[in-house]
Amino acid sequence: MPNLNDLKQQAQQTTAQPTFDPETGGVAETAPPAKPIALGVWDEIEAAADHQPDSLIFMGLVGPEGVGKTGIVLDSMTDEEKARGDVVFVLDFDGGGQTTRMTHHRAHAKNIRCLNPNVMFQKEGEGREAIDYPATHRRVMKIGETLVEWAANPGDRPRLHSVLITAIDLWDNVAKNCMFIEDLGTAPDGIGAKVKPHEQVGMRFNWQIRTTRFHQLTTIARTLMQLGVRVYYETHFSDLQDKTGAVIGKKAAWEKHTPNYLNQVLYFHKSKVRGDDGNPTGETRYEVEFVKSKTNPELLDQRRTIMVTKQDQSPEWFGLPELREGGV
Repeated sequence: MPNLNDLKQQAQQTTAQPTFDPETGGVAETAPPAKPIALGVWDEIEAAADHQPDSLIFMGLVGPEGVGKTGIVLDSMTDEEKARGDVVFVLDFDGGGQTTRMTHHRAHAKNIRCLNPNVMFQKEGEGREAIDYPATHRRVMKIGETLVEWAANPGDRPRLHSVLITAIDLWDNVAKNCMFIEDLGTAPDGIGAKVKPHEQVGMRFNWQIRTTRFHQLTTIARTLMQLGVRVYYETHFSDLQDKTGAVIGKKAAWEKHTPNYLNQVLYFHKSKVRGDDGNPTGETRYEVEFVKSKTNPELLDQRRTIMVTKQDQSPEWFGLPELREGGV
């Protein structure tokens, strides 16, 4: 790092004026200005003037199973994007991406690529459970780095359209278990991490280890967003409890600071339609609610119907047009 004298000398060189040369009777040539110390940063600042990401979608999708969370993402490409070969990548913690891909999108399955991030124990007898959590964390980081490289330097690869992480609550579980197994060394595996976890953590500040591990993926996600890739965190609802343990509502099952990093949050609802007599009509409506919308405030608190099912009839799928048409 340059000291004060270095900075003064560079400033003098940078601002040096031509001087009279007595030997030639002319003006002496000055040395070219020294390279500014922060030239790399200045280049970034200048480039930022023209940097306009194609999308600023970093969206949280929250709801129970089977309500269309994965569906609206895999249905978000236009026909032109599909024909061009664009890709939706799914980091598929719960297998929902692969199931939806093969059930509803078989015609353009090549546009959707799913990877299971879980690493299984490789050697017999080395663990009491199937998943190697530290290895899974490292694998997710490696996949994330590869996605960033893909988005930044696509070369001959197809365009990375979107990245969906299913069941982000399972990623949170990976972060917690790694905290016990690797960082604190208080548990041999995920099963041991469930035994008196608060005693194993010790100081309450140690929970920040889990938070840091969880949001390493968030940093990758936000980098992808800045590169124009749409990113989605999918999760479920969990019980919201008061100090007595009584259930008082529902909350999104992810690290509690996650909404601070998201530009959009959608809640998914499923409701049975009832007639004037109060009896079910056989129709069920699936809706999304825009709980947070930094990029389009007009959508805030709005609802959209994404699917309708009726007894003895085929489901009617609408998806979320704002994702395909760029209105989010």
